[in-house]
Amino acid sequence: MTTLLGGMTPQAFLDAHWQKKALLVRQAVPEFQGLVSRDELFALAQREDVMSRLVTLKKGRLKLMPGPVTMTPSQLGAGPWSILVQGIEALVPAGQDLLARFEAIVPRARLDDLMVSWATEGGGVGPHTDRYDVFLLQGAGRRRWQLSTRTFAPDDKAELPTLKGFVPEVEYVLDPGDMLYLPPGVAHHGVAVDGPCFTYSIGAVAPTVEGLLQNFLGYLSQKIEADVDMSAMYADPDLQAPAEGAAHVISDATVARVTRILDQVRFGPADVDEFLGRLLTGPKPTVEFDELPRAPTVDDVRKHLLRSGIVRLTLPSRGLVRGRRIFLNGETVSLDDDADLRVGSALIEQRQLSLPLTKAPSAVLAAFIAEGLQRGFLQLVAAPKR
Repeated sequence: MTTLLGGMTPQAFLDAHWQKKALLVRQAVPEFQGLVSRDELFALAQREDVMSRLVTLKKGRLKLMPGPVTMTPSQLGAGPWSILVQGIEALVPAGQDLLARFEAIVPRARLDDLMVSWATEGGGVGPHTDRYDVFLLQGAGRRRWQLSTRTFAPDDKAELPTLKGFVPEVEYVLDPGDMLYLPPGVAHHGVAVDGPCFTYSIGAVAPTVEGLLQNFLGYLSQKIEADVDMSAMYADPDLQAPAEGAAHVISDATVARVTRILDQVRFGPADVDEFLGRLLTGPKPTVEFDELPRAPTVDDVRKHLLRSGIVRLTLPSRGLVRGRRIFLNGETVSLDDDADLRVGSALIEQRQLSLPLTKAPSAVLAAFIAEGLQRGFLQLVAAPKR
């Protein structure tokens, strides 16, 4: 881990740099050459269930084409252009492994995804700022990064959210294995130099306050539907005639009636726990899981977990733990049994369990695993035959 941060401890990095100032680490991942080839990246970009973009530069103007990317490298020509593919960790096993290396620095709840870009010489997406933290790990090839802490106006005429009049304060050229950390708000401009290059971007999730509030209010609305008749109309059978000259006044009685209705919306720490767990593990919009035609029974799952093999999270699955609650792709289960909690936590932390378990799980955990298997969140891998 000290190599990944250039000799710094995770806490020293967080104290000195996280959301404060940029950090360049030479050979953070020594001799890193990447996880996918250019052609493999293009094959992923062609899929309907993958979020991708193509950015071309013509006559000094950047043009954005959302995926799926149907053109081939030979059709695109020498460039300059860039192809970007989001969510590589949900598509390539090695992507999960790379993302996991950053979990010792930043909690998994704050890590978002792994994006991979490939650019011809001179290719990039223009000078811009991000509203989230990002680690930029250089793959094969070289990229020049120009940074500035100054504020620049957005280029309203551009198709991409680029900056007008960008002037760099510092410049770095990254070789394979070098890494640049950028906090939110730092203006940066990356361009492939000396030929094409790959860049691996590890981003941290950063919801807006507006987004958190809207999502939480939606969560609370769903939560109270079971106890409240949402179709009921406001009623005031005891309505009093307004006093003379007060027909335009909202009465105290009206405010009290509405207050009693709104008072049904209550929440506490447990609600925030569940809301955050569901929100942060919710599947990405493009993710599709391969569901089984028939759900395995709880008894079958309990018996299988006592045999040799592996149960693992499928690549797109996202899981977190809070107290005794396990969250997986927006679903949750509360585990009162200590042995169940250890098993469930290990499954989320390690993304797999080596079987057999020493003790059969309770029906609660087995039912959660059975549903996860049926919905494609989990998969069982049989032990190899000897």
